Amino acid sequence: MSEIVVLHFWSPTCRPCQVIKPAIEDLKEEFSQMTWVSVNTHADSQGYAQKFGVSVVPTIVVTKNGTEVARHSGSSIGIYYTILRKALAA
Repeated sequence: MSEIVVLHFWSPTCRPCQVIKPAIEDLKEEFSQMTWVSVNTHADSQGYAQKFGVSVVPTIVVTKNGTEVARHSGSSIGIYYTILRKALAA
């Protein structure tokens, strides 16, 4: 089985990030078979934002077996849901 990792980039000063936070928590529950990594871009000691070239929050980056397969920036939860479903199906 392939490993799917979802990196959720956010910032404590980002209003849209705060607005969609409950929906992201719902996605984490619904897609619990995926590994979720929450990345606060203000305290990104691992350098994930730089590694993935993320300069806008909120953003999710989906990787499958270490390769990026999808990403979306913005507060449209519907698009996040679609991306995650497609990652599982691929």
